[in-house]
Amino acid sequence: MGERRAKELLRRLGVRIGRARETRDTGEAPRMQVAQIAQKLGMPEDKVAQVIQMVRENGMDDAQMGFMMRTAVSRGVGRDQIMQMMTSMGVSYRQVVRVMQAQSLMDDEEAQLVLEEERAGRERVVAARGASRRIAGAKKALIVLFWLVVWEVLDRAVDNRLVLAGPVRVLEALAEQVAKPDFWLICGASTARIAAGFLLSFSVGLLLALLAYRVAIVRDFIDPVMSLLRTIPVISFIIMLLIWVGNQALTVYLAFLIVLPLVYTSTLAGFESVDRHLLEMARVFKLTRWRTFMYVYRPAFMPFLVASSRISLGMSWKSGIMAEVLAVPKPSIGKEMSLARTYLDTPDLFAWTVMVMVLSLAFEKAFMALLKRAGRPLGGFLGVRDDEREGRARRGRRDEGGASDAGKGDAAWTS
Repeated sequence: MGERRAKELLRRLGVRIGRARETRDTGEAPRMQVAQIAQKLGMPEDKVAQVIQMVRENGMDDAQMGFMMRTAVSRGVGRDQIMQMMTSMGVSYRQVVRVMQAQSLMDDEEAQLVLEEERAGRERVVAARGASRRIAGAKKALIVLFWLVVWEVLDRAVDNRLVLAGPVRVLEALAEQVAKPDFWLICGASTARIAAGFLLSFSVGLLLALLAYRVAIVRDFIDPVMSLLRTIPVISFIIMLLIWVGNQALTVYLAFLIVLPLVYTSTLAGFESVDRHLLEMARVFKLTRWRTFMYVYRPAFMPFLVASSRISLGMSWKSGIMAEVLAVPKPSIGKEMSLARTYLDTPDLFAWTVMVMVLSLAFEKAFMALLKRAGRPLGGFLGVRDDEREGRARRGRRDEGGASDAGKGDAAWTS
């Protein structure tokens, strides 16, 4: 394609190329609103909103898009506005160009040029995002390095290991602890206790929230208990649990009692945020309880559950380690921190603190990944199972009806 021909095509494409390039360079979606699309297509806004939702979930076939393009052209909508309208609805740029080419709204040379521009713009966006991520990562690393240097300078200025231990001394103390044979046993025991308490409170809180949502009298009995648990100081819990359950199980029960009110309250708020119109639709279409829970309730309460879990994980580790420091169960990180406090061994205290931070972060990442995985759409898998079950039931009823009709026919024939 010659240079003169390319310039001519660019002039013919006009504003559309400029808008498309701006959209691709900034990474923002086209700014055509639902009301504008409805006006250009001559459709109600609620119908357009439903179409947009369907397109973003399942896509749009070329025939339907071609019909919409012809409708827009008949109403005097230009090519640039048609492209902006289709991309605003969630259709891919390449599919829009392909259908416009099939509808004779764009010739082959124009389509090729637009696709080349789109490809170049997408590469620029990817490169810009990659550079932005690298810059952000380098910035965070430099900030962390700056505070580590400040920490080390303060340690050397104070020069008193009873008061402060710098990162170098902490790493040396941590290396000494890792070399000990019981190091991983200690870390595993504390992690198991805290994880058991958190998982128990997570499960019980979810079940109690579901029960309180379904049965009003149950909520009337549970809400005062949750309010009481939120107001009791942590140290009071520790003292009472030391008397009731002893030091070995203290961490599990304390993490359970600290986290339970938060999980219960947030999950119950999630259940109450369910759209009543969706529940009415589920009843109209006769969805099973399991399908209603997965399709209607689960998307409503999962954001609340994720947010509360993120906060609860940190609270469970803080309260759990505090309980171990006071109750000194064997083996436990809290016991080692208590020994470091007794012997004024600040580097060891800092080393175990760093280990608690690492274990807490690793457990939080693992659990949140599982929770986000549980919140993913599962409708396809569940729908296939339910549809197969319903299909088998229909075939069974049809076979029984056919056998009954055949029996009646034989009886009539013999009579």
